[in-house]
Amino acid sequence: MITRIEIDGFKSFENFAIDLPPFLVLIGTNASGKSNLLDALSFVATAATEGLNSAVARVRGDARGLFRRRGDGTRVDLMSFALEFFFKGSAFHAGNRWRYELDLGWKVPENAIEGLVVRAQRLVSIPFSTERWDPLLSAAPEWYEVVEWEGSEVIELPAAEELPDLQGVLGLLTAAVGGMVRRDRGESLLLMQLQEELASTRLLHLEAGSLRRPSEMGGPQRMDSTGRDLPNYLRFLAKEGASDNRPLGHIGEIKMHLVGLVREISDFTIVEDEHRRDVRLEFSSPYEHGLGAEFASDGTLRMLAILAALHDYGTTAVEEPENGVFPERLRQLLGLARALVTDFREPPERNPSGARLPHRQAVFTSHSPVVLDAVPYENIAFLDMTTVIEDGVPSRVTRVRRLRESGGPVRVEGERWPRVTDSELDRFRAGVEEPV
Repeated sequence: MITRIEIDGFKSFENFAIDLPPFLVLIGTNASGKSNLLDALSFVATAATEGLNSAVARVRGDARGLFRRRGDGTRVDLMSFALEFFFKGSAFHAGNRWRYELDLGWKVPENAIEGLVVRAQRLVSIPFSTERWDPLLSAAPEWYEVVEWEGSEVIELPAAEELPDLQGVLGLLTAAVGGMVRRDRGESLLLMQLQEELASTRLLHLEAGSLRRPSEMGGPQRMDSTGRDLPNYLRFLAKEGASDNRPLGHIGEIKMHLVGLVREISDFTIVEDEHRRDVRLEFSSPYEHGLGAEFASDGTLRMLAILAALHDYGTTAVEEPENGVFPERLRQLLGLARALVTDFREPPERNPSGARLPHRQAVFTSHSPVVLDAVPYENIAFLDMTTVIEDGVPSRVTRVRRLRESGGPVRVEGERWPRVTDSELDRFRAGVEEPV
């Protein structure tokens, strides 16, 4: 689970930091940086696991355009990211947390074309004694299985000149087997754990056309960011969570929740067509059966895709779930998402063999004022743009602020920016933008 994100030099971010609880909704007006934040999360996860070229292809903008633009029109030459994690339990690091830091620069090498390069990357141990992540500080006793890390507190990872193959900037596949960089077993296990966490981070920017398409048999088992291959993804979730007591796996719960959210739907079926060699979805309503996905509403398909992702393990980030969704159903969806993520106040979920199950985490972006009535303030962050002065030049950057509790202070020690006031929230509810 990702517990904190720090960004500097990427798009609209300058010394930006936000702590992530298991469930968080990012609100704000257009061009406030909400999508940029999800882009940053997706960019780091993809760069570390698949490579820089894939990471650039997945986000909006070209490689040079990812660097923050100053007020005078120039661009910075360094992007820095840091992600802090609480890994799922294992014998050698249970109770310890880690921070992954990645610095990227822009370079024009001799006899080669320009592009992104890895300046530095490292893993830094966060001692349990200095824990400051709120969900863990108030967690159930079963989460406190402290096993001190006996290796190095800072693990330096390969940089640009050590990475001739940009399959992933972590270089895990070679590091884990002692190829390019030899590591002890503890470090290799830690790196693989980090890779698993980043690989299970998914950004959803759902498109109706992609959601309606059937999947190919033998195709990808997880849908992409647009919702393509949703049928195969549902088939995967059915098999992943299947047991004697739950023959449908996660699908039984997904069906129950979809019917509760979309009253026009009474069921859906995953149809595997051996003749056509595809997998498609068919819906039933109180009045009709065998309704193909091409005839389902955009809202129904979006709800189904979001429910599928929320029942999977890892971190799910969803852009604007309210698109095509009636406000009351959005309210229900937000409540359901809060119930599905990992609750550290309860003992860890375990599989039949006793091992801890991976975590579930959800991050939404939204313009909807429904969020303010459906989600506790502690699970909301407000993004907007502000002006900072760099060498005498004003630059516009994204800032994040927490919401002010009723009767609480506007300024809180340790927070860079003042909290959002009631008058600002009233403007957001009314759909009125703050003056630039």
